[in-house]
Amino acid sequence: MFLAVGDMRKRLHIATLGVHHNILVEYVITRRGADKVALIYTERNEDDLAAIRQEIEGNLVEVIAKKVSPWNYHEVLSAILEIVIENEDYEIEYNVSCGTRVMTAAAYLAALFTDSSVYFVKSTELEEIGDIIMVQPVSVALLSEPKKLILRKIEEGGGAFDSQSKLGTRADLKASSISKHLNTLEDAGYITRTRHGRKTRVEITNLGQIVLNLKAFRKGRLWGLVGVDGIDE
Repeated sequence: MFLAVGDMRKRLHIATLGVHHNILVEYVITRRGADKVALIYTERNEDDLAAIRQEIEGNLVEVIAKKVSPWNYHEVLSAILEIVIENEDYEIEYNVSCGTRVMTAAAYLAALFTDSSVYFVKSTELEEIGDIIMVQPVSVALLSEPKKLILRKIEEGGGAFDSQSKLGTRADLKASSISKHLNTLEDAGYITRTRHGRKTRVEITNLGQIVLNLKAFRKGRLWGLVGVDGIDE
């Protein structure tokens, strides 16, 4: 049930535990699958840790456990990144269905560093476990120059292009390159693509417009640093 099937790389699932509703953490792990699981826990949820660990290991999946202080941001972030470094051959994903706000914030920053997805459960009612939501915080902060150019061209074109290939030509990108960038932008929720016959319509979303303008605002008004876009490479 827990094994990741068909992935090129093994997958490490890093989850933060809270005081209540840790069944949500196990729910995401069960639904997502994993080759290895790392549980970030505190003194107050050691009992839940033992139960979850027993269930996961019962499915022949290795479990790492790191104890942290729930409100010490730097300690939590360090613990998570130590796990990442020790498992450099794994694809990383995060589960923030439970835990303190500090633990959640640390996991999100770790996701920025590792270019990883973050998962959580929409509902916190045990009787009505909701959908699993996936976000990619890295895409908000690290918008590369080609991706910014694509979004700008779409915006300049009235918010949409009726042809993906035409958009690639306008952005001076090869077909393989434009497709790769559009896949990432679509996963981030910055564009939508719809097929019309042989053509693919590409449209910028409201979120895409906001992020594009926010990026420009931060560069021009807040950072004001030469070479700040080096982070985008």
